[in-house]
Parts: sequence; structure tokens; C-alpha cells
Amino acid sequence: MGIISTLRNLFSKREEAYEKRGSKGPHRDLDRSSGRKDSHTTNSTDKSSVTSPTSSTRNANSSNGYSFQYKEGRRYHADTAVAYVFPNDDDEVDRVHQQHWIFRYALQGNYFAPVKEKLLEGIVVLDSGCGPATWTFEMGETYPRSTFHGIDASCVFPEDIKPANVEFMLSNVAKDVPYEDNYFDYIHQRLLILGLTSDDWTNTLANLYRVLKPGGYFELAEPDLKTLKDAGPAMNLLQSMLTKMSTDRGLPPDIAIELKDRLAKAGFVNIEEKITYIPLNHSGKVGKLLWDDYNHAYTNLRGVLSKLKPEWNDPEAYIGHLQECAAEAKKSKICVKWHSIHCRKPEEISQ
Repeated sequence: MGIISTLRNLFSKREEAYEKRGSKGPHRDLDRSSGRKDSHTTNSTDKSSVTSPTSSTRNANSSNGYSFQYKEGRRYHADTAVAYVFPNDDDEVDRVHQQHWIFRYALQGNYFAPVKEKLLEGIVVLDSGCGPATWTFEMGETYPRSTFHGIDASCVFPEDIKPANVEFMLSNVAKDVPYEDNYFDYIHQRLLILGLTSDDWTNTLANLYRVLKPGGYFELAEPDLKTLKDAGPAMNLLQSMLTKMSTDRGLPPDIAIELKDRLAKAGFVNIEEKITYIPLNHSGKVGKLLWDDYNHAYTNLRGVLSKLKPEWNDPEAYIGHLQECAAEAKKSKICVKWHSIHCRKPEEISQ
């Protein structure tokens, strides 16, 4: 778990650099047809955002991945085309790092698709919506013969400290996945339920279909957060506020149960789904760890949820409700329904 300390120090130093440098900094764009990188300087006129310089990261179509805005002491992306509702500061990055290990432990692995032998031999992999890239890093270290590309709309991934077989691209997957057609052998994506609108999902699946090789595997996973197994009144209230917030923003709260149909419409075949009920605050270590993440995630969402329920503007009232949820989850043995799906791009593509 030493990586947490290393990455926390790295992000803290970069956060300080953002604030010191202000709104000016060089950016690098990737010419999609040739892979050529050109440097230019972009000035931000939005005083609510802070823009940082890039390092070695390829910036495909926007400088907004380095532009941020601050609300109630938390840092968020400043790109209006990105629907993601969570902050992207150090605290949220730490949560996502730890969340990765929780799900790896609960699901007994980092992936569901039958790609182990291919990964050992050496293939090209895309981690779509990679965030701080915990999955990307771990997979890169586990499978040194394979090459891993992480892509995200915000630069929350480490740019300078990474395995030699890992690269990053700054781009919004709902707008563009700036790689050649039929480029990747395997694509991985998870937990974008609060990051993509319904139209974004349609566009993202089309974009990922294009860059996946014929016969290649696509794996994605999402929780069904609208309906929790055996939830009581406190948890149902919390979930109803999340559902309303999502619906108001165009984020489909039922995306986990829509995925199979959406994948089929996008052209994917051999669609297989695995459903896992993960305990929430009961049944040992997994339940305790998942509740810690659940509680942390909802703490980070208080700013948006309190707009729907004004009494939650009072932090003590909100924390009190989360404590009620914790007790209820433990007593009722609430479970989160986790959908893991893998599919393939057809071997022969009809023209």
C-alpha cells in the first residue's frame, strides 16, 4: 500500500504547482493522423479555474483537463462538456485509489474478460476513464509484455512516475478517443455511472467500438445504485436523492441494467454478464471496506445532494444521516448489486 503515500505526495506537489503558476501554461496537442506532438501556449480567461502545464502526457483535443474550478473548498474540473460530478482533488484521488483495492478484493481480481493469456503474451490495452490510473498501473506492472494506455478528461493521473509500458492521453471519451481504428486488443472501463450522460454513453460505446480490434474484448462494470438489496428508509432516501440528482443532470441511474442492450445496439457481440452482490457494512472485511468507500463517496457528494435537500447543507445533519445509513446497512444486511460485463467486437465487420 506504499503507492498511496507516493502518489499522495506527487499529487500534493502538483496541486501546489497549479496554484503557484496561475492560469498560464504550455499545452501539447496530438496530431491524430501522424502522432506528432506540437506545443503551444493557451491562456485561460476564466478566473474561476486554474490551468497547469503538462508534462509528457499527450493532450488530444482540449486543454480543459488542466483547468479546474473550486467550490466550497473542493476542486472540480472546469470543462462544461464533462458531466462528472465528483471532485478531482487529492482527497477524491485517494478515495478512488482505495476503491480499486476494495473491488479487486471483493471481486477477486482486476478483470472478468478471458484475456489473461493474451495479457501474458503481450497486447495493447485501453483503460477508458482511467482516473488516477490505479488499475492501469497495477495491470502494467503485472503484465510487462502488454502496453497500457489510460485516457481521461481530467489530468488526475500521475504524469512522471509510471511503468515504462504505461502511457496516458488527455481526452473526453464521450467526445473523441484519439487513436486509430482497430487499435486495441482489450478495453477496460468501470464506474462512469456518475460521469456520462445518456448521450455520452451512446457516443462512448461507439468511440470504443471503433478503436477496438475485430475480435477484441471490451469489459465494463457498473453498480446498480438506484436499487440496493434490502435497503431501508434511510438508505432509500439517500439513493432517491442520488437518483434525482443523476436524472436532473442527464446521467442514467439505471445504466448498469441498460448496458447489455446498449452494447448490442452499438454492435458488440458475445455479451456475457456476471452479477455480484457485495455486502455493505456487514459480513466481514469486504462489507466494512465497501461502507468506508460508500461513506467517503457520499461525503464528497454532499455539495450536489444538498441542493436537493437543503437541510443537508448542515454538515452535522448530513453526517448524522450517513450514520443512520451505516447502522441500517449493518442491521438489514444491505448489498450493492455489481454488474460486470464483457463482450467482443465481431471478427468480421459488415461494410
